[in-house]
Amino acid sequence: MKYTALLMLSMALPAAAADFSFPGLGERIGAMAVPAAGLPDRMQVPYRPVYVQKPVVNHTANAGKYRPYIPALDRVKTVFLAPYDPSRDNKSYGNMSIENIMEAINTTAAELSKMGVRAILVGNPGQDLRASLEQVRSKGGNMALVDTFHKADYHLNHVWFRDYGLLPVKDLQTGKWDNFNMIIRGKPLNDLLDYTQSSFGYRTIDSLDVSETGGQLRGGNIMADAAGRCFSAGFRHPLYEGTFKCVKTVTFPCRSNVCHVDEYVTFLKNDTVVTNKAEFVPALQEAGYTKIRMVPDDVHLSLANVLIVNDTVFMMYLDAVKEKMLKAKAVFEAEGYRVIPVNSGGAGADFGAIHCLTKEIPE
Repeated sequence: MKYTALLMLSMALPAAAADFSFPGLGERIGAMAVPAAGLPDRMQVPYRPVYVQKPVVNHTANAGKYRPYIPALDRVKTVFLAPYDPSRDNKSYGNMSIENIMEAINTTAAELSKMGVRAILVGNPGQDLRASLEQVRSKGGNMALVDTFHKADYHLNHVWFRDYGLLPVKDLQTGKWDNFNMIIRGKPLNDLLDYTQSSFGYRTIDSLDVSETGGQLRGGNIMADAAGRCFSAGFRHPLYEGTFKCVKTVTFPCRSNVCHVDEYVTFLKNDTVVTNKAEFVPALQEAGYTKIRMVPDDVHLSLANVLIVNDTVFMMYLDAVKEKMLKAKAVFEAEGYRVIPVNSGGAGADFGAIHCLTKEIPE
């Protein structure tokens, strides 16, 4: 640090020597914030951020050295899912019942384990977690690849695990995966962070309190593609300013109550983007896309909000929009993906789908 040597010198001198001739140095030392050893830096959230009213493409590259998990580049070895915890809250989930949510989680966990991908069910130990395990087993899941994480922290959400606790980020200089910590109301999820470090070797390199903007900066709003373009919705994400390496950033306006970018777009391995919003096509073209695939839009469910694990797409649907789901399924199949439909109700304009229920750990 710039003043380390001077600070050590001042500590070694007697008290009378504190009046040394470095004007303003004492004030500068006194104002320095020194974090506790080993703790990650805190990412600063913009004060009163200005939301975009139309799509914005920023062509200025960022100089960060990290990137998030990208389905087009990275293979997955583990997926976290968080079964519903009835003691947690009593909020509604759009058109989606708790039974719908659990069906989606249990079916997805079973199918992942059949693919050879480890599934970790996150929840309070007890009857509900045991019920999920039994459902996974009844669906033919490979129980040798199904595990549980007994959460101790009340702040760790059930259901929408995409937005809580951890975000795998790759150090582009070392090739090593680390973790960006999503803090909830000022409280880091230490039990999950410790588990992730001991199980996968992910150290926490930075932190962001997602509750400072009503959750709009959560994991569903942190996406990138194989070309290094970064995407968010609402306003430009602060992670893209200094932490991530983005060749350009694209910010979409809010077209849902949650306003997460994974509700509107997903990115495929052949530099192809899938979207359900025709109004976003010009911005995607400006960002450099030549292969823009449309899936049907629907007020009850985002068919762009899919979980991609290696060469498989998990896609939620409800019977009322089954024809739309079949059209969306055909779009992904035409790009070479196997699609597993999960008949699980619809989340409506307020909430997300299968991508929001999960969090990938890359190989």
